Amino acid sequence: MPPTLTLNDRVRAIDDVSRELLLSIYRMHRKFSFVPISVIEATSKMPHELVVKALSRLTDSGLLRSKIVSGEHAYQLTFAGLDVLSVVKLIRRGIIERVGDKVGVGKESDVYLAWTPSGSPVSLKFHKEGARSFRTLARKRNYGRVLEKAQWIDVAIESAGRELRALVMVSRMGGLVPRPITSELHCVVTEYLDGTELISYRALSREQALKVLDDVISTVTIAFKEVGIVHGDLSPYNILVVRKDDDVNGYIIDWPQYIDASDPRAREALTEDLRRLASYFNKSFGLELSAEDLIRRVVGNS
Repeated sequence: MPPTLTLNDRVRAIDDVSRELLLSIYRMHRKFSFVPISVIEATSKMPHELVVKALSRLTDSGLLRSKIVSGEHAYQLTFAGLDVLSVVKLIRRGIIERVGDKVGVGKESDVYLAWTPSGSPVSLKFHKEGARSFRTLARKRNYGRVLEKAQWIDVAIESAGRELRALVMVSRMGGLVPRPITSELHCVVTEYLDGTELISYRALSREQALKVLDDVISTVTIAFKEVGIVHGDLSPYNILVVRKDDDVNGYIIDWPQYIDASDPRAREALTEDLRRLASYFNKSFGLELSAEDLIRRVVGNS
């Protein structure tokens, strides 16, 4: 299978045998960093020849990686394999019907457009945290459970779960974030927002920039006061500007690193978030914002 095939092509190429083998390797990833073929055969209860051929196809297509462990071939999921597995699960759950093009690439995620069975567009965000140094990232983000000894799969899944929780909490209180739908493994499904990252948006007037800023500050305030969390990495890269007729709105995206407001680091993180905002809006749109004023707008007298 050529590497130029799309995610949807890869998903459509997965037959029942390949799906079961991917699931089997995923289920054993905490016990084996690389799962020996003898273990895969024993758990799948499939004929040796069938397993060998299917594993070879999955490795050639980049969904698995292999190496020799104790004299036999052993296999591990790649991020591409985890992507396919999560999409297969979402399709079987009836959440989506097909996947379209990649519409966003971040430091720690890929975002795809997809469609539900009714034809509504949704976004699929595949978390890729931990691809290089997941143990350092797990310690830095102080995740709720100890992940220093976990595999990258667990870190990515934990990040997706954290982001879904944050989106649910902030959305329920009226904050402008992508409306959450569900998650599967390391993938978060949300409504599709046809917008542009603020860092790439140069066509805002002064009035529009102030409107986007007001939306963002309102959501930051809701998150801090009503939900009890701080974004912790707020920048023009994770503010989405969405046009609706002649109006614009600012949505905050990318929440997996959120910090509880009760955490000793929360106030410092909030201050840094708002200072970055003030600096960017002043430089890019000719505003004269005071970071201290933004902080007072969010925190009030607390």
